[in-house]
Formats: sequence, structure tokens, C-alpha cells
Amino acid sequence: MQQSQNQPLHWDNHRTNLNLTFIFALIVAVIGILGQPVLFVIGIGVAIYSWLTNPKQYLIYRDALVIVYGRPRVKAYPFQEISHLETLSLPMGERLRVRMVNGSRIMLLTKDTDTFRAKLDEALEAFHGEQQGTDYSQETQPELPSESRMGESSSEDDDVPY
Repeated sequence: MQQSQNQPLHWDNHRTNLNLTFIFALIVAVIGILGQPVLFVIGIGVAIYSWLTNPKQYLIYRDALVIVYGRPRVKAYPFQEISHLETLSLPMGERLRVRMVNGSRIMLLTKDTDTFRAKLDEALEAFHGEQQGTDYSQETQPELPSESRMGESSSEDDDVPY
């Protein structure tokens, strides 16, 4: 039973399997071995950076979106941190943009954008449906009186220097 909980609901690969930056960086590193030590260091540095920052696979779990980069890097984004999804139609193709609660954005470049978005929407709705009645739900928080939402200070004399 433990293994069935760890299985992703849906997954998709990155749109391109070929990482040209990584390949060019390795070529520069090989040229550096032949006589330019500085080129070797730069090539290896760029190759490592490219390996760790270009996504390989996207996984949707019951409570998180997981992006798998080059080993050993795996980044998980819990659903309580995700605000909403947007599909962007760009000249280079459609991309899925994930908006986080804190305002940051993540661009996903999946092979099948429409199916991945539908599955991610379903997982988000199921997760937020389970969270009804907990601290994560904003619907359960009481409405503040209009006076406290005005942004003005209280009428009491608090003796606070400004």
C-alpha cells in the first residue's frame, strides 16, 4: 500500500530531450583539455549548471507538483503554495505557467500541454477540496469589519511615536 501512494497521478517529459547547452559546454571542456585549462573549467561549470537547471520530467502527485532536473536535483512544489495555472500561447508554442501564492512564476514546457494542464487542474481541485475546513482554506476565515479594512490607525491614543 505504501508504494501506491508514492506513484504519480500523471507525468510528462520536457518538450525537448536534447540539451544543446550541455553538449556545447562539454565540447568546450574537451577543447580545454587539449591546451586551454580556463576553457575546461568554464565548460565544466556551464555543463553542471545546465544539467542542474534544465527540467527532464514533470510529475503530478496527490499534493504536489514535482519537477525532475538532472540527478540529484528534484524540486517539489506543494499545492498549498500554488495559486493558479495559465496557458500561454507564444510563437514558440504553448507553455504552462504556474503562479505561486507568493507571486513567483514557473514555466513548464511539457510535450502534451493540454492533457498535463487538465490533470494538474484536477489534482489541484481535489487537493483544495480535501482542505475545506482547515487553516488553508480562505473561505472559512471570518470576514473583517469594514472599519478594520480601511488601512487607518485606530482612534485610541496608543502613545506610539511616528
